[in-house]
Amino acid sequence: MVKDVHKELSIFSEYLKQMGLKITNQRLLVAESIFRHPSHFTVDSLAESLKDRRDEISRATIYRIVSILVESGQLTEHNFAQGVRYYEHIPRHEHHDHIVCQDCGRIEEFLVPEIEKVQQQIAEQHGFALEAHALNLYGRCAELKTKGSCARRLEKTPQ
Repeated sequence: MVKDVHKELSIFSEYLKQMGLKITNQRLLVAESIFRHPSHFTVDSLAESLKDRRDEISRATIYRIVSILVESGQLTEHNFAQGVRYYEHIPRHEHHDHIVCQDCGRIEEFLVPEIEKVQQQIAEQHGFALEAHALNLYGRCAELKTKGSCARRLEKTPQ
């Protein structure tokens, strides 16, 4: 894991140099936090996780750094129809799809080779060379139905 973080930071630093941007401590701190993050995140959740770290980093600065990482291809932006942008770092750019709970916001990743094959066939049938795609499924997780409540949903409810 640490080796991959160092490799990703090196790639990010090289991108900054190529774009004529400074390699700052804030940029490296935010990028490292993202590269160590285990799953999807929002800028707000990232800012919250960084609030006790060395320098005070504003949300505006975090947004700018996230934007640079998206441009560099090291970060993927998702709009899961929840009015909030989610981001995810995908090491080695491994493709996967998502299913999102419309009640609690839980996001699960999946990869089904048969679906990938069908999407490729559809693109070819329509005369396209498929370069990228995103498949997001939306539903309701079983926890709410089976237990009558969902821990994630309760966390989001204002007290």
